[in-house]
Amino acid sequence: MKLTGVKMFYCKTPMTNMMFVKVMTDEGIYGVGEATVEGQVKAVEQCVSVLFQRDVLGCDPTDINKIWQKMYRHGFWKGGYVHMTAVSAIDQALWDINGKIYNVPVYKLLGGAVRDKIKTYSHAFDVKMAEDVVKKGFAGVKTGEGKTMGVYDPIPNISFFKERLRDIRSAIGDDHVICIDNHGRATPDVAIRLMEAAKPYDIYFFEEPIPPENSKAYKRIREAAPDMTIAAGERLFSRFEYREVIEGQLLDAVQPDICHCGGITEIMKIAAMAETYHIKFDPHNPNGPVSTAASLHAAAAAQNFDILECASNSIYGLDDVFQFGLKPKDGYFSLPEGPGLGIDFDEKAMEKYPYEFKQYAPNYAVDGSVAEI
Repeated sequence: MKLTGVKMFYCKTPMTNMMFVKVMTDEGIYGVGEATVEGQVKAVEQCVSVLFQRDVLGCDPTDINKIWQKMYRHGFWKGGYVHMTAVSAIDQALWDINGKIYNVPVYKLLGGAVRDKIKTYSHAFDVKMAEDVVKKGFAGVKTGEGKTMGVYDPIPNISFFKERLRDIRSAIGDDHVICIDNHGRATPDVAIRLMEAAKPYDIYFFEEPIPPENSKAYKRIREAAPDMTIAAGERLFSRFEYREVIEGQLLDAVQPDICHCGGITEIMKIAAMAETYHIKFDPHNPNGPVSTAASLHAAAAAQNFDILECASNSIYGLDDVFQFGLKPKDGYFSLPEGPGLGIDFDEKAMEKYPYEFKQYAPNYAVDGSVAEI
């Protein structure tokens, strides 16, 4: 069996353009992968095309490790979110093909499941969304530190932040988790104040309290808030970039994204590295249905898995496009069934959601200087 071609597809949502690939073989088996990355899917599309022509075309699809190494190393320039998102999409599709070849779910190829179900949460920016998320079967919610509206002023946000957490906790009760995502917006001193404000509300983890460029700053965060679970890593794109934060034991949970870190092949290596330091594996996954399906297989097979992010609109809605079927119940997904990733999509139906130019809205500080978004 040989790999013969790749096709790429867009699916517009209110927030972003999801991007998907189909990798074909000469025996009619194909695999699907996801390459969603906000604002840069057109760049990723070109990278997928180049990688496939250079490193994948004509290969045996069962040579996943060799193909991954070729895609990673043979361009000389390597890493970063565009390159690694392209690698991730093709890698997911190769695992899907292999599951179909051997007629087993992908997690069986990863050594089998170590758990019977997979804990999951979704996103909520207010009480109404939080109540809706738990009604849909999620274990809880993730929310942000405040309102930006294009102008980021962190100190006034702290009181708003406390009110939001108080209201959400009151609405969903103590049996559901609350996670916080700070999107790397704050300096360490402000992040410490935010974590202090969050303490009364039994926070499951505090994600990206500071920007990702200086990992050593997490040492100050850990020392100032020893009782707060710190999670990060969505903007680290391979095991090589994770090495410092794992060896330094700077995080309680790593959050590689299966669409950006190098796919299933690489996310399992990152999880294993973290396990040797008793660090939890909490995959980042605000993406589409294929990313969710792929993440479920990694979560099933990784011993140190803890909880999976899932965008509610990736599994509720778009049923005319995606054939998936899994929904959370009582806080958990059941294990995927069927060969490969257990998901497919209708190319024709996806044409109803064509690409539309979208970018994140910019943030500025009150004095007009550029702020993190």
